Amino acid sequence: MRLKSNEIVKHRFQGHSRMLALRRTSLREFLKSRFTNVDPSTLPKKAKIIGHVALVRFQDEEIDPKELGKAILEFYPTVKTVLRLRGIVGKLRQPVVEFIYGDPNTETIYKEYGYKFMLDVSKLMLCLGNSYERLRTAKSVRSGEVVVDMFAGIGQFSIPCAVISRPSKVYAIEINEEAYRYLKINTVLNNVEYVVEPMLGDCKELTPTLGRIADRIIMGFFGGTIEALPAALKAVKPEGTVIHFHELVRRGNGKDELWKEISELCHRLGYTSTLIGLRIVKSYSATKEHVVIDFKVRPSCDLSAVTSNVA
Repeated sequence: MRLKSNEIVKHRFQGHSRMLALRRTSLREFLKSRFTNVDPSTLPKKAKIIGHVALVRFQDEEIDPKELGKAILEFYPTVKTVLRLRGIVGKLRQPVVEFIYGDPNTETIYKEYGYKFMLDVSKLMLCLGNSYERLRTAKSVRSGEVVVDMFAGIGQFSIPCAVISRPSKVYAIEINEEAYRYLKINTVLNNVEYVVEPMLGDCKELTPTLGRIADRIIMGFFGGTIEALPAALKAVKPEGTVIHFHELVRRGNGKDELWKEISELCHRLGYTSTLIGLRIVKSYSATKEHVVIDFKVRPSCDLSAVTSNVA
């Protein structure tokens, strides 16, 4: 049976109205109407949507995961796959997930500000809360700069820098082989394979091999970033280099204490550091926040002496 044109329009309008109605309700409120025998506080407040995949956390083991997955697909019309996120483990921050409903394909493409990231959500994390910071960092890159991304992941910072600005080169270093594989894919996906050079290995070992070439160094990692700073300093140009330094700190004076630690370490290793800016990227927990410190660093003495101090 063929629908008349006015019936098609009516059908589409009704579907659109339903989507708008769902979006005016929070996920938890929507789920409360479906799981009436469950403590509402154990239902997920929201889902993390990466491409066609939804990641959710929930506590109550009495919740039927399959039924929850069905409800989430109804609430988010673009989602095809629902995963339960049980935690993030290891220094490489790998997700522990459980497939609960929908399409079992967990490889997806996430789009952001005109660039794209392909990844397997069951194996790799992508922090959506850092999206503005990725854009801000990319916009700070000047034409012709050489950028060293010491914790490149799947290209979260390297790709935006190459797409938005016009660096001459971006050296993207990544130690996780799975992330490195997607990093290479994403350079091609975004047509920047001639600008971004993926490098597999430990940034503390690979960065010094580049020589003193960096106009800008991105240290987009938290949980011991300070340990990689001596290696970063080996890529600093004689005229100076801008560093974007990420870390988790305690709320309150934590960011100021971190800057003091950075500047004192630079001084001990023979470098002068000048603060450009300090900002909170996002709240991380009740006691901690993710911050980024932008600063310029340059050798304060003869480079041969600096090299011997850092070695």
